[in-house]
Amino acid sequence: MALILIAEDAPELLDMLKTILESRGHQVATANDGVEMIEKAKSLHPKLIISDIMMPGTYGSAAFKTLQDDPYTKGTPVIFLTAVAPEQAAKVVGEGPGIMIMHKPVDIMALIAGVNQMLANPA
Repeated sequence: MALILIAEDAPELLDMLKTILESRGHQVATANDGVEMIEKAKSLHPKLIISDIMMPGTYGSAAFKTLQDDPYTKGTPVIFLTAVAPEQAAKVVGEGPGIMIMHKPVDIMALIAGVNQMLANPA
């Protein structure tokens, strides 16, 4: 399966997502903020990133923009998790191939379907 990087500052959600994805055969790396997300994405080259939009330090949306400016991480698909309306989130992170926005609280079945879709059809 794939290496997936999860960037989330809520420990309970991070642990739950990690457990679910690992139970489906994926390797999972974690980050607690946007800065750590950037560092791990550059060193590990995950096939997919699942990121909260609003985190301490650097927001997931800002970290995503940094990764898109780097030739080694540009195009890594990202599923953004957010408590704000998806329409508002789309204004912050943009729209297009390789970007998916999901609302919190996370619908696990929808997330699994999104992971499968993003891994099958990367940007």
